[in-house]
Amino acid sequence: MSLGNAFNKEEHDQTIIDCFLQMWRYSADLMFIMAVEDGDEFSLYDNNPASKAVMGLEKGAEIHRLNLRVQFGDEMAEQVYATYRQVLQGGKPVSIEQAGMRGDGSQIYFDTLFVPIFDSLGKPIFVCGVSRDITKIKEAETVALKANEKLLEYSTALETINQELDRKVQERTKELENAKRIVEESLEAKSSFVARMSHEIRTPINAVIGLSHLTLKTSLNHEQKDYINTILSSGENLLSLVNDVLDFSKIEAGEMGIEKVPFSPKLIVQHAINMNAIKAEEKKLAVTVDISPSLPPMLLGDPLRIQQVLVNLVTNAVKFTERGGVCVRMYADENNDKGVLIRCDVIDTGIGISKVYLDQLFQSFHQADDSVTRKFGGTGLGLTISRQLCSLMNGDIWVHSELGQGSTFSFVLPLNIAPDLLLLNESTLNEKVLKEECRENKSIPNFSQYNILLAEDNLINQKVILGYLDDTLIKVDVVGNGEEAINKLENKKYDLVLMDIQMPIMDGLTASKKIRQSSHYSNIPIIAMTAHVSDEAKKQSAHAGMNAHLDKPIKKFDLYKILQKHLATNKHHNSLQMKGFVMHEQDALHSEVLSNLYSIDTLDIDKAIKNLSGKKDLYLDLISSFYNRYKDFSLAECIGIDLDGVIHSLKSNAAYIGALNISVFCTELEGNIKNGAFCSELIIHLVGMVKVLVDKLKCILMPYFSLIKSSEDIEGFSESDLVNKLKKIVPLLKKSDFFVENHFSLLRKMVRGSKYVLDIENLIYDVKNIEFETAAVKASQLVLELQGD
Repeated sequence: MSLGNAFNKEEHDQTIIDCFLQMWRYSADLMFIMAVEDGDEFSLYDNNPASKAVMGLEKGAEIHRLNLRVQFGDEMAEQVYATYRQVLQGGKPVSIEQAGMRGDGSQIYFDTLFVPIFDSLGKPIFVCGVSRDITKIKEAETVALKANEKLLEYSTALETINQELDRKVQERTKELENAKRIVEESLEAKSSFVARMSHEIRTPINAVIGLSHLTLKTSLNHEQKDYINTILSSGENLLSLVNDVLDFSKIEAGEMGIEKVPFSPKLIVQHAINMNAIKAEEKKLAVTVDISPSLPPMLLGDPLRIQQVLVNLVTNAVKFTERGGVCVRMYADENNDKGVLIRCDVIDTGIGISKVYLDQLFQSFHQADDSVTRKFGGTGLGLTISRQLCSLMNGDIWVHSELGQGSTFSFVLPLNIAPDLLLLNESTLNEKVLKEECRENKSIPNFSQYNILLAEDNLINQKVILGYLDDTLIKVDVVGNGEEAINKLENKKYDLVLMDIQMPIMDGLTASKKIRQSSHYSNIPIIAMTAHVSDEAKKQSAHAGMNAHLDKPIKKFDLYKILQKHLATNKHHNSLQMKGFVMHEQDALHSEVLSNLYSIDTLDIDKAIKNLSGKKDLYLDLISSFYNRYKDFSLAECIGIDLDGVIHSLKSNAAYIGALNISVFCTELEGNIKNGAFCSELIIHLVGMVKVLVDKLKCILMPYFSLIKSSEDIEGFSESDLVNKLKKIVPLLKKSDFFVENHFSLLRKMVRGSKYVLDIENLIYDVKNIEFETAAVKASQLVLELQGD
């Protein structure tokens, strides 16, 4: 069968032969014909030029039945012959990869197609072959194989390294876990130690402060009183130090919580100023406040912690300032509908800080330098705590200062604006900030109708608390542990329990839980008393069913306040009265007068009443006396030899009633006179200021003329009795005898409602400031005035 066109077979075969001859000559592949010889031997019948070149033969060399043993040696020839025998045994074409040697001795790899040729009788006569040089492929494979081997080696090594790393990571993790556990145990031990030390230190401090207060109520001479005041001051300083250390420990341990409650920034600033007012006055420093009108009246934040930062800064400013003054500025740095970034600057004219020490100022236990610590004292914790508190409230704090030029400490805090509802009554907000600075001359509550139970095992603490409560006339039973407290409650009705936490036999927490489980007295108010002041301790007392928490050392007026609150809620509110503070029904007239006085914008009535320990009746007496004293004040009164005395007296009298504009003007006028810069226009202006105030007072006081009776019309008032009393105290004043204070209460009663109220208050003020000589002169002058000499 033939396909395609008719052809000449001989010619066709010849064409194929010619083509294969050309391929034989020019192919890069190695072509060869091996002749089968007797004895299972072979000879090279012929090979193409490419093959000759590899074998190291000349391309034109004529080969016919070349004996490879002779050409290449038996070893190589035998290797090649073995392949040929394998092909012949197979009896069919086969491809084999094999290695060989070039003529130059280098190695070569072939991929060879072997074709056995047999004669008509089936006898093998030739083995033909075509070999392709695959040396580069083999070399690449070798490289790849070596790379794989290397990769396997690296993989094995990496696996070993990973295993080692895993082992080390596990070991390191275990070490870190152990280290973390050790640190946590250390922190826990530290916190426990600090809390325990705080408790142990607070207990004797409670005795020192409490008994010092009680001792000051007894008859003491001047030297003894000075000693006790020093002890009291030292105890309060030690308490402040304990509080700083405890706060620092809580912050370090991450236990300091931040509240978010409504508060008045104005009241916080005022509190910080009040806390340092006495010290500033002693150093004759001017303390000013600048609160921006743009600052929202009520904000949401942690007033206690903000106040703590501000008090620290103001306290430092007063401490390190010898001349000049301190200014506190608060304003809104940024403002929007929901929040405000408040900024507060505390500026002083004090000693300043060298740039060398500025960087370490906020570090723990650091002050400017050791000389500062030696001269001014302190631990250096205050600023550290302030910085950490600002950080906890997402704020910042910094300082600008130059040595000898004063300092400006600033902090910023992002706060939210309080809802409008909270703006209705600032006076009801945040007990932590609004609680008054309690002093000895504050009003003493009358608890005479109440019975309370005191559970306290420490005899000194018992003595302190009973001493505080003695003035309130409250009836107190004392027990030494929780078990005794429960037994007392079973047999007697009480209005409230003061419960110490740490007591033998049965502690306060256990006792409180048992009390709450009782059906007879489960609702009785229980007030916790403890030197443990941590948040956790307060949570524990609340969980035990206690109503409130009093920290030791217990402050007298904190005790009064908490008793008033819980006794009042336990019975009727109107049954609890404060001597000299709560207006009685018969004093409704005074209340109305006081309300009308608030219309005079030049009077700071609240400040004046606060300075009088909240005694509103006394304030009204002073207003009445001021009116009587200055209703006829004229220029003629100022033109005399005692101009200094007139102005000085007016300055203090105006300050008593809150007429600060007049008082401040008098101060400036005193300075002008002292410097020889007397100006009659200033005197005229002063007389005009007094006249304006007196006219306003007249409009308010005249409708209530009974309030401003002259001394002759006051029932029970006797000028001769007042003269006799003053004559008795003049010798005491001249001897600087503090016993004179025992006469003050009667003196105030004697001049109540008369024009002499201001004179007596000025005299008392001088004694309080240990100006006995000045007081003696004033008392003598008042005697002469009363006698008409």
